[in-house]
Amino acid sequence: MDDCLQGRCLCGAVRYQCHGQPLKAGYCYCRTCQRATGAPVYFGVSFPREAVSVDGQTARYRSSARAWRHFCPTCGSSLFFEPLDGDYFEVSVATLDHPEAIAAQVHVWTASAIPGFHIDDALPRSLHGELDD
Repeated sequence: MDDCLQGRCLCGAVRYQCHGQPLKAGYCYCRTCQRATGAPVYFGVSFPREAVSVDGQTARYRSSARAWRHFCPTCGSSLFFEPLDGDYFEVSVATLDHPEAIAAQVHVWTASAIPGFHIDDALPRSLHGELDD
C-alpha cells in the first residue's frame, strides 16, 4: 500500500490524507453505522490519530457515549469516526480516492445486519463488537 492515502467528501470541500500503515480495516453492521451512513454496512479503516490530516472544516456529531462522527457540513458526506477514548481515527473507505487500496480484515456487529444482506467471504465475524482474542 502507498505511504499516503487521500480522500475527500462528495463536494470536495473536505480533503484528507492518511500516512503510513493502517491499524485495522473492517465492515461494521451496527445500527449506529447504518443510520450514520444510510447504508447496510460501513467499511472503515483506522489509522493512528497523528497519521491523519484534514484540509477543510468538518462538522461533528456525538453519535454515542463513545464517539464523534465527522461529516462535511456542505454535502453531508460521512467521513470519520473518532472514538473519545482512543488515539486512532477511522476513515470511511468509500471516501478514499482509491478505496481498492484497503482490504477488509473482519466483519463486526453482524447480529445487526439487515435481513437478506448476504456476507460472502471467509473473513472473521463477530456478532457484537470486536472479535474475541
